[in-house]
Amino acid sequence: MDLNREFHGPNAGYVLELYERYRQDPNSVDAATRAQFARWQPPLESAITPAPPSSNGQTPAVAQTLAAATASQTALGAVRLAAAIRKYGHLAAQIDPLGSEPPGDPLLSLAAHGLDEATLRELPASVVEGPLSAGAANAYEAFVALKEVYCGSIGYDYGHLSLPEERVWLRHVAETGRYHPATDNASRLRLLRRLTQVEGFEKFLHRAFLGKTRFSIEGLDMMVPMLDLILADAFEGGIKTIVMGMAHRGRLNVLAHVLQKPYAQIMAEFKDPVLGNRSA
Repeated sequence: MDLNREFHGPNAGYVLELYERYRQDPNSVDAATRAQFARWQPPLESAITPAPPSSNGQTPAVAQTLAAATASQTALGAVRLAAAIRKYGHLAAQIDPLGSEPPGDPLLSLAAHGLDEATLRELPASVVEGPLSAGAANAYEAFVALKEVYCGSIGYDYGHLSLPEERVWLRHVAETGRYHPATDNASRLRLLRRLTQVEGFEKFLHRAFLGKTRFSIEGLDMMVPMLDLILADAFEGGIKTIVMGMAHRGRLNVLAHVLQKPYAQIMAEFKDPVLGNRSA
């Protein structure tokens, strides 16, 4: 295997780091890696005839080696930053309506990884593994897109999954925005009207039937717009009949706004269940 051709970018940085460990202590790596390194030389060490030193006392080979080491550390820093954003990005999300600063995390800063904006603009977007690197001109743009995903108001929790395939799939879904499509103003207004209907009905029930079990939808308002979309997709897919095993929470709101049951009938049955059953 030609390590110089097989590994590049952050992977090459990892190989060089492993090679340095091998040079200091060959037993610190496994037997297969030790055998590979025994017959391999990094490209910057393969010059047979050393060049004369430069004005600062360094030969070109030494200068190149130092530059390669710096580049490797920079690439590794970028990889670690991407991992930190995916793991701790939610701590930097602005979710307080009063505008207080989120707690954040030190590992989310560029300086914590020896990076700055200018350095990231010189790095390829591929150091940020995943679909976001495809549409970015450089690493800085890829990191901006990554923060929009993981430092926004929607959280993604997949690190606890034991199957790597599931983690990779969910990460890809989150970063491609597959289930977070762009919406226009008309769609947002429709959603606002729907949520206003839900909240208005909820407040009316609270005033009219104070102290009674009213199957509140409080905290679950989005269930009604979600059911709207599910039922619309089912209809477009040719489904004719749907049976809902409805939970107590939000039952009256779903009856009124999803199943289009008249308010008067709901109120009559809710106020006097026996009378409501007779009228049915």
